Amino acid sequence: MKIATFTAAMFLCLHVCAQQPQQEDQFSSEILYKSVKKPMIAIPNGPDGDEMTNRPVLSSLKMVSDRKAVRIAPRQPVIVTETDAPGVTALAKMYAANVCAQPVVEADLEPVYSSVKAHMPLYLPYRNSVVSIWQGFYYSWDNNNDGKNDAHRAIDYGKSSVAANEDPSFGVYAIAPGKVITVQWSDGGGNNVTIEHTAPDGYKYRSTYLHLRNGYDHDRAQAKKSPSAKYMAFANNGTSSNLCWGTNSQVIKVKVNDMVQAGDFIGNSGNTGSGGIGVILNDDGTMKNPDTRSFNVHLHYETRVLDTRSGHSGEWVLVDPYGTYNSSSVSCYDLEANTPYARLFAPFYPSFHNVPLDIVNKFWSYYTGMGMALQTVSVDKNGGDLYAAGSFQWGLTGAWYARFYMTGSTYQSYFNTYSSQGFRPRQISVTKDGSGNPRFSVIWEKNPAGETAQSFHNTDDAAFDVAWKNYVVTKKWHVQEHADYTVNGKRYHAAVFVNKPSDNGFYLYYGMNAADFGNKFNELYKSWELKSICVDNGKVGGVWRPKQNNYAAYFGMSSSDYQSKFNQFSAQGLRLVKVQNYDDNQHFSAIWGK
Repeated sequence: MKIATFTAAMFLCLHVCAQQPQQEDQFSSEILYKSVKKPMIAIPNGPDGDEMTNRPVLSSLKMVSDRKAVRIAPRQPVIVTETDAPGVTALAKMYAANVCAQPVVEADLEPVYSSVKAHMPLYLPYRNSVVSIWQGFYYSWDNNNDGKNDAHRAIDYGKSSVAANEDPSFGVYAIAPGKVITVQWSDGGGNNVTIEHTAPDGYKYRSTYLHLRNGYDHDRAQAKKSPSAKYMAFANNGTSSNLCWGTNSQVIKVKVNDMVQAGDFIGNSGNTGSGGIGVILNDDGTMKNPDTRSFNVHLHYETRVLDTRSGHSGEWVLVDPYGTYNSSSVSCYDLEANTPYARLFAPFYPSFHNVPLDIVNKFWSYYTGMGMALQTVSVDKNGGDLYAAGSFQWGLTGAWYARFYMTGSTYQSYFNTYSSQGFRPRQISVTKDGSGNPRFSVIWEKNPAGETAQSFHNTDDAAFDVAWKNYVVTKKWHVQEHADYTVNGKRYHAAVFVNKPSDNGFYLYYGMNAADFGNKFNELYKSWELKSICVDNGKVGGVWRPKQNNYAAYFGMSSSDYQSKFNQFSAQGLRLVKVQNYDDNQHFSAIWGK
């Protein structure tokens, strides 16, 4: 496979970026960690959902006034970023013990809420960048006058604004891999789909998507049979607009027993069922606001887990995937908020880029807490902000450590500490701080039996040549990892030398222009596998080891190019081995392999 040169990759960017993506998919990865949009349209006041959602509260509602912000314990020690890193002050606020708002819970179910955490990545059920939260786990009103907001037990999503003649619907997607267990119509919830998701450790979730569209003719026919008099009257005598009812092409795309993947398209949001559009109808079936643009088209989304209380085996409990247990009026839905219970929705994808480093720090335990490990990471500075690219993956065995944005002295200190415990650096990335000084982000791995390692950094060409002659020429060690970087016009090296009792050789090249590196890649591809790649000031280098599997490597990629290549190679069964963000987080290099 031929490596992409810088020129070719930039040409691809000009071609791809000239095509504006559909709003449905635009910024879909950033939606996970961007601020949650607020609706700019009036949200109807009244219950939605179906019969199960609207069941009476079974136990008293209570405000938990002494609840502290939840902290999920990671299976790996909490990451440490240098205290002078941009964003650390904001990070300290995010780690504060005070919660964004005190939760209101059904007293008998509070032990269940406290036991919930993410056992597998769960993603938002939409990709449209204008979707907002209309209602939280509790409604924003108290219609029963008990002094507390009415129970909703779900999250309502709808567009934050709707233009004239704009379809108010948006795509709905599976939150995780799973099996479709119901596709049905209910009087209150209209068309709805439920998927059961099983984590690698056996823990189960159920996600339910209500009020979906399933074809104009089907939905209107169902509404005409509704036990709700006003919904039936509306179906017979109300508007026939496709903006309200959708089209016959907008149908549910899954069926019972289908196995789906995270992000698979389920259908379009709608207003089906008396709990969908009924709240905006008068008793005679006419609309309260004939000029409505939204037609109350929204997604009513529910998350369930198995009841953990004694005597309730096999029962499912509705939980708040944001860990907020409050109304949408509180400031608890952005990632900066400290929620009283565990957040289930992923803060970013397991393989990520363009993610602010402070978000990676705060949610370090999201992936490590479910047993995933960090395969690769890179940090680069853009203006006053630090951005991370990397990949958490299942199946990476053994203990490991990771440290971000270290000064040279801090890196040396941790190298000494971890080396004494039998660890060695596995991957190194280098960026520069505002003063032009190098900063190191490193992943350590356990030394295999019988092997030792020596690490160098801030080593100029002359000193690196000395180290090379000592460890490679004389001792017959090999280079495990290498990164070169420029400070004040001078090249420096960070490298790890490892003794290999049964070594089969390696190649190290650095400081090559794109054309020369491409030629070297083609020359070595048949028998040698690129294990590490580093780009600095337009020059490229890498470490090759004897080839064991097919692989792919590209550099000079824009963010969109990188995402496209990631999707392509993931579909081919390759995993991300190493990624580097560079040029002020504007370009990416990456290696995919088995």
